[in-house]
Amino acid sequence: MDALKKLDKWIAVEDTSTERGEDQIRSNEDLDPTPSDRRTWKMYNYILIWAQSAFNVNEWNTGASLMKASGLPYGQTIGSAIFSIFVAVIFTIANARAGSTYHIGYPTLARATFGVYGAYFFVAARGFVAIIWFSVQSYYGSMCLDVALRCMFGHKWLDLKNHLPASADVQSRILLAFFLFWLIQFPLMFVHPRQIRHFFTVKSFVLPCATIGLLIFCVKKGHGPGNYDLGLPISTSSSAIGWGWMSVMNSIFGTISPMIINQPDIARYAKKPSDTILPQAIGFVLAKIMIMVVGMVATASIYRSYGEVYWNMWDLMNAILDHSWNAGARTGVFFVAVSFGIGTAGTNIFGNSIPFACDITGLLPKYFTILRGQIVVAILAWAIVPWKFLTDAAKFLTFLGSYSIFVGPILGCMLADYYFVKRGNIHVPSLFTKKSSGVYHYVYGWNLWACFAWAGAASICIPGLYRAYYPESLSISATRMYQMGYILTTISSMVFYYCLSLIFKPQIYPEAHRDTPKTWEYMRTTDGFFEDDSPIGKVGYFGSVDVFTGEKVDTSEGSSVKTKSEKILETVSIV
Repeated sequence: MDALKKLDKWIAVEDTSTERGEDQIRSNEDLDPTPSDRRTWKMYNYILIWAQSAFNVNEWNTGASLMKASGLPYGQTIGSAIFSIFVAVIFTIANARAGSTYHIGYPTLARATFGVYGAYFFVAARGFVAIIWFSVQSYYGSMCLDVALRCMFGHKWLDLKNHLPASADVQSRILLAFFLFWLIQFPLMFVHPRQIRHFFTVKSFVLPCATIGLLIFCVKKGHGPGNYDLGLPISTSSSAIGWGWMSVMNSIFGTISPMIINQPDIARYAKKPSDTILPQAIGFVLAKIMIMVVGMVATASIYRSYGEVYWNMWDLMNAILDHSWNAGARTGVFFVAVSFGIGTAGTNIFGNSIPFACDITGLLPKYFTILRGQIVVAILAWAIVPWKFLTDAAKFLTFLGSYSIFVGPILGCMLADYYFVKRGNIHVPSLFTKKSSGVYHYVYGWNLWACFAWAGAASICIPGLYRAYYPESLSISATRMYQMGYILTTISSMVFYYCLSLIFKPQIYPEAHRDTPKTWEYMRTTDGFFEDDSPIGKVGYFGSVDVFTGEKVDTSEGSSVKTKSEKILETVSIV
């Protein structure tokens, strides 16, 4: 037992809540509000993060597959895709606001909406899906690496002997590529989100070059996309076009819903809240539209030359090598394959490893930090065995697509809570207390009306999800509702949450400050603290913490440090 106690003490993370009293929720440095000296993300980082995130295998495949899945003419497909991207960016920047204003990530912020204990369920739900997506994205990256190794070694790589049985659903060559990609990606797990922006910056310049290069080859080879005829049936009725638009919207939201809900985990590091608004909008819209359009044009162009449609990027690159096995083609494909492999690793970090790491830190703060969480999710990638998932791709994609109808209501509840109920006012110390009198304790730590709003909104599309697995069951109306899944569940949860809040009248501030103005983001100038609140880590009411050192200071009248902080508050522009 003594050995176990010593081990527990050795692996335990420093508890930052002990000095604030026994009624505090255990916390650590990665859960506490981000201090000013660690808000290192600048305006250009939020532009470039989308440039690096959008250019990945999954986005290319989505752009190409939309023409097949929607059954719409090309013009309608691209029109609906662009419209969906503009709608998505609104949700994206809206969900970033609370994190950038109060410098807290999703696991902590969720307590304001769902309660200090209820938030654990919604944090765990996000973390579970992040594990699966991390493994799948790693597999996508390994398929790019497989192409790159073929460019290097030719038939020697392709002819590697397979030592695995058919029941393994993977060949030895692909398993080796997965292992090599995992090894290349693994060191990135040791980089904290504060510093990973540098990797994202490099990637944001490499990926567009690789994308444009592949596009030029495909367009030149096929003499352009022509009329985008891929030999597929096209819907022309107004009803089919309308539902086709909804299908495209749901597909696009399904691919980016994790990034939308993950916004606070990145926005908390912003130097200014405004850095997460227009910069993200610019980067998001331009990058998403470009990769979608390029995927469609390249797919249609190469079809005119090869007579076959390649929905996956690695299939496309292998087809190019099959038809043009020469030094120029091998070099070009190698560059593209390596670039998109690296790109997939970056997207994996942004969309999966950071969120999972934040979630497990929120669930088990005694043992996990963000870096430890990233290492764990990388190891768990092997346990998921993604090639097994992908043996039945249709059902697997339906499963992942269903994620959006459960994440949408989480987002809807959080947006309604922040923008319409609390009007941008969060009392940060109440996010860290177990006291029954705490603002976010609600009913035994659960905000029951938030749970009802989430469940009610998600249930609207569950019949459609069931019909996606069993097409002969229920009516087409269930599928129609499911095709509007993300938008429908997100907006419905916002309406449900707001209406329930009118009935239950949630508390906004602690009882001692109940008369504090509830105007828009009144609390932002003090980072969510009142003057009588104890600081949390290196963040607190202006004057209670030295903004330069993060040390607690004497706030009595005449304190020189307090005067310094007040001067800073007067001179720094807070947006």
